Amino acid sequence: MGSRVVRPGVAPRLVLDKGALIALERDDARAYQHLLTAAQRGFLIVVPTLVVLEALEGASAPATVERIVKKIDVEIPLLPAVTRQIPGLKRSSGVESTTDVAVVLEALAVPGSMILTSDPIDIHRILEAAGAHGRVPVLRI
Repeated sequence: MGSRVVRPGVAPRLVLDKGALIALERDDARAYQHLLTAAQRGFLIVVPTLVVLEALEGASAPATVERIVKKIDVEIPLLPAVTRQIPGLKRSSGVESTTDVAVVLEALAVPGSMILTSDPIDIHRILEAAGAHGRVPVLRI
């Protein structure tokens, strides 16, 4: 993953949520298979910094999460443009998770991107509220 050469902004993304990071921490074979398949298809494997924070807080092995994050292609900082969209999308979707909204916004930022999640219901609610239901494939762990 981290050793591939890709041009950020050009390649579609596989955006990981907290559940995806936790699954990787637990050596979930299905989660690793999704990453491998996406990488083979030319996807950039990304995780928003906010997701990393929440995963570290909830991890049974934070050092393992850190090692996983270092292998991911890009850790995306929370930019002001995304930050300003989060409250309205949380309200309109009815989803409480700031992190899930950030994941969806990062996937929508690059056409052709996908989301890897343990909570597809909330992700679909956010996509629907954003007027993007069906535009972003949601992979479930």
